[in-house]
Amino acid sequence: MIDVSKAMRVKLSSKLPPNPVFEHGIRRAPDRGFNLTESETATALKNALRYIPSELHERLAPEFLDELMKRGRIYGYRYRPSGAIEAKPVDEYEGILETRALQLMIDNNLDFDVALYPYELVTYGEHNQAY
Repeated sequence: MIDVSKAMRVKLSSKLPPNPVFEHGIRRAPDRGFNLTESETATALKNALRYIPSELHERLAPEFLDELMKRGRIYGYRYRPSGAIEAKPVDEYEGILETRALQLMIDNNLDFDVALYPYELVTYGEHNQAY
């Protein structure tokens, strides 16, 4: 039997992406309010940092806490692809056809003209988000 906890270890690069630049006029998710206890806040930060290399925790924990307190969620804006996300022709994606088609659909739904809140990767209905 495969130990999934060991097989599914995912970490982002230790190279910190630059601070995001947000275009004016692009819809943003509303502030969902901050109403967590100290313990819940610590858990939220721990969960957000679990895929981040430990050498970046000291730098990103305050940034994530700021997002949580100002927006009511941790979005990890640094890790969102910069600029507008747009679908490309299916042949420009890598992988088997099924995965290329899936990526095309995700990119199409995150287009600034299509997504409800593109910077927060909310595609529609405020409850469906791409993580």
